[in-house]
Amino acid sequence: MDAMAHVVTRSLPAGAIIRPVLKHVVLFSFKESVTPAERAALLDAIRGLRAKVPSLRSLELGENVSPARAQGYTHVLLETFDDREGLAAYVSHPDHVPVVARLGEAASQRLAVDLEI
Repeated sequence: MDAMAHVVTRSLPAGAIIRPVLKHVVLFSFKESVTPAERAALLDAIRGLRAKVPSLRSLELGENVSPARAQGYTHVLLETFDDREGLAAYVSHPDHVPVVARLGEAASQRLAVDLEI
């Protein structure tokens, strides 16, 4: 039996509307010079954006648990927005701008991608 034989599907209720969302994925690692206290403060500042930016539907942030495959990236940030406009509002939001600037200074590498699903 192939792997697809184990897929479980569920029917949606009649009239259900499936709205696409935009996933913003950021991979990063800290410079060695960034202290543990500075790292923790920056991670807290990133998490705090969830309560400050209205267009940000969800935010997940944590340390990568598969370093052997991560090409040096140590942290993952996954955010959800309703659409591209929501992401654009986030990018320019006055609470986000200083946090992303701090991340830029603290990160030895950073990669961001966006996916509409």
